[in-house]
Amino acid sequence: MELKIKNAILHSLDNSGASVLSERELDIDSEACQDFIGKHVKKLLGNPAAKEAVFHTSSEIHAVIRDWIEGAKFFKDACAPIGRRLCDLMEKYPAIPAGDLLIVSFHLKRENYLAILKLNYREYFTHQLTNSDAGADNQLVKYSAALPYDSGKVEEACLIPFDPMLIKVIEKPFELDGEQKNYFSELFLECDPALSKKEAAQILHDVTEEINEKYFDGGVDVPVKIKTALIGEAEEAEGEIRLENVASKVFEDNLEIREAYLGLAREAGFRSDIFLGEKYVRQQFGAQKLKAENGVELKFPASLWNESESIEFVHQPDGSRAILLKNLGKIALK
Repeated sequence: MELKIKNAILHSLDNSGASVLSERELDIDSEACQDFIGKHVKKLLGNPAAKEAVFHTSSEIHAVIRDWIEGAKFFKDACAPIGRRLCDLMEKYPAIPAGDLLIVSFHLKRENYLAILKLNYREYFTHQLTNSDAGADNQLVKYSAALPYDSGKVEEACLIPFDPMLIKVIEKPFELDGEQKNYFSELFLECDPALSKKEAAQILHDVTEEINEKYFDGGVDVPVKIKTALIGEAEEAEGEIRLENVASKVFEDNLEIREAYLGLAREAGFRSDIFLGEKYVRQQFGAQKLKAENGVELKFPASLWNESESIEFVHQPDGSRAILLKNLGKIALK
């Protein structure tokens, strides 16, 4: 993945009125910039927690970015009002943590992008060495303005392709004036985010569990059927999940359960059609785990569930069930 950074700037934002908007761009040719920016942008590109969103027509950030793309503003001049808007929000809502705002213009696979990353400060410890007549003195000191890097997680960021301008947002809610609010998308960017892939997958897991407990006494068959149907749907529709099709395949003519399944998904915010990608669907739903009362655990591909040549469930005389595994081939320890 060849990522070419074109422009970058770093604003220091504080919720106590001590913010500093940089008047100079970062030295993007330096090794530090290439390493730090490249690592964070690549994480953002592949983040399954990212939600798709579109700007409101009244969004100030959208207007500024559009002016820059169209050549009406230079990069540095466009980034100043972006930083100022977030700075004003942080002064109004002190619960928003202090941090640096990194704004990056880059090129990847013949497409141009803008990334905006809120880098909340982290605390870290280091040593401070001084020398005096009494000798060397090495003490522990704490710094509270470190930026996230290798193990640090960026919690608020967005990726904006130039055309079409369909944003990808990652964020977390903060309590503002007694209410949990996604300030980054709602107040700062002023956009409407949809579900992320991660959120959509979790909804599907939760809905499956609820339906299985209510209608099927927590058995194993239905969850595996749903997983297999989800994978099949993703294969047939090139990564898109049409939940009505999944419900029809699994529950067939049982309209009550079909409607209950779809209704729970809709209540949780799942759209009737959503693109998750075939690879991601396989990662999330391709395996089934079982745990027996005696502590034995088994994990296998969901697609093998109904293949008697691979797995067979045997009802024992005492009412318990045994699992017969066949045609395993070579076995290795994990």
